[in-house]
Amino acid sequence: MIDAILYVPDFPALVQHLATTEPDMLAQTEDGSIAQPPVITAFSRTPAQVNGDRVMVYARLRDHEVDQWRGMPGVEVLAETEYSGEGTARRLIDQFEGNADALAKYESVSSRAEYTVTDEDGTEHTQRPPRIFGIMAGAGGNLGWD
Repeated sequence: MIDAILYVPDFPALVQHLATTEPDMLAQTEDGSIAQPPVITAFSRTPAQVNGDRVMVYARLRDHEVDQWRGMPGVEVLAETEYSGEGTARRLIDQFEGNADALAKYESVSSRAEYTVTDEDGTEHTQRPPRIFGIMAGAGGNLGWD
């Protein structure tokens, strides 16, 4: 199995492509139409990160799915590594070091914009979300990629 970070710059275009070529990869209603909003059900994944039409997911692909998603029109594999349990997410993150193009695409979806929260005492705190999302955020604690 492969763990991968998949980036889709135009999700509506991908949905249209899948609806035409692989409709079974999309969640469907009881009458067989594509569920709205569209959901890709073709692989195990964490909840998608979305920013406008751009979508990114942390996916676990079985061996027979890897080439299909590597070659899927409108899908880019930003990082991938063999799944081996602990350490898998760290290896994915390491692939972004020195890859400015992949990192820019990642950050175009996974917002790191600061926001303010107020604690129970009324004190405001500014926070910034970590770069990691999905299973990476819960895999082995701090992966050192904030």
